[in-house]
Amino acid sequence: MKLLNYPYKRIMNTVLASTDKLLSRDKVAARPLRIHLEVNDFCNLKCPHCPRENPDIPKNTGHIPIEAIRNLEPWFRYANYVGLAGNGEPFLHPDIMDILRIIIDAGAAPSVISNATLWKKYNIVEEIAGLGPMLLMVSIDGGTKKTFEKWRLKADFDEVRDNLISLRKAREAKGAAHPVVNFISCLMKDTIGEVTQIVDLAAEAGAAVVLFQNMYPYNKLMEENRVRDMAQCRDAIGKARQHAKQYGMRIDWLPMSVDVDERGAEGGSNGAITAADVDLDHTLANGTGKQHYHCDNIWQQIHVTVEGQIKYCCFWTDGAIGDLTKDDFGDLWNSPKWRQLRSDLSNGIKPGPCQNCHNLVVHNKKQIIRSARQELRDLINR
Repeated sequence: MKLLNYPYKRIMNTVLASTDKLLSRDKVAARPLRIHLEVNDFCNLKCPHCPRENPDIPKNTGHIPIEAIRNLEPWFRYANYVGLAGNGEPFLHPDIMDILRIIIDAGAAPSVISNATLWKKYNIVEEIAGLGPMLLMVSIDGGTKKTFEKWRLKADFDEVRDNLISLRKAREAKGAAHPVVNFISCLMKDTIGEVTQIVDLAAEAGAAVVLFQNMYPYNKLMEENRVRDMAQCRDAIGKARQHAKQYGMRIDWLPMSVDVDERGAEGGSNGAITAADVDLDHTLANGTGKQHYHCDNIWQQIHVTVEGQIKYCCFWTDGAIGDLTKDDFGDLWNSPKWRQLRSDLSNGIKPGPCQNCHNLVVHNKKQIIRSARQELRDLINR
């Protein structure tokens, strides 16, 4: 298995990245721990809560050039996560299987976010079952047919369920451990009462984790469907976790509040962080009396657009900082612009695109260490 060729490099890179974050280094020692690729921006569904429904967000413009994927090959072997998502359905990319093979052959495990509607139509099930180490994140909004089809317009609940079960059976028939299936589900007014049904569906699919995330209001229509009561969310997540115990399944939660000052220290994929978890002395360690901000994206991730351009993250709106088809990424990772952004956040300065981003948090040493331990556990157990 080619993934095993580079465990030492990824383990050491994880330790280096955690040290970079703990010390808030503007010049980081680690290579990118996470690589996010916008595969395409075409989709076969029309979901009201999707960023595609925001008229200001581009869509239907193209597919990421496979040359950009090949140019990143030396960096894949150090990354714990190579995400294939973007503003569309990855399995609509004409070269998706070649892209997956390039990443796997480089020693990385790609993570693909899919709506699971096209798998049988394009013979995806047999192709990906046993292809190699891979995480398949399936977007599921609703635990009942009525709710699911209300929010996943043009999708058929029974067809998606059949695709998920078919993949589980194909994997079992081949004796393959991959792809590992996880669910990602929006927590909103219509779905917060269906968390246990979503867990049951995940169990049928053989899923290992269900990640619930509060719906992010990409368009004004969704404001009225947001769940703002964090106590109600915690209660629903508690029910999901209790229900998931019978399956040995993990439940994660990403609150995704848009205001870091409103959210405070609460957040993180493993659940809410209490105020007691925050090291106040380190929070104000910049000596300015301002909040000491942190963003995992800025310290450990790169984002490549559908055109092959490089941005700090998928939420960055102030333009690209390089072009992967022209520039050497090694010259950009610790470039003056990137270092300045890291320094600004450490000193309590929030650039325009970061003002209302749910990824921006108060610097929290305990949470960074906690996340690093989980990352290492996942890497070793992969």
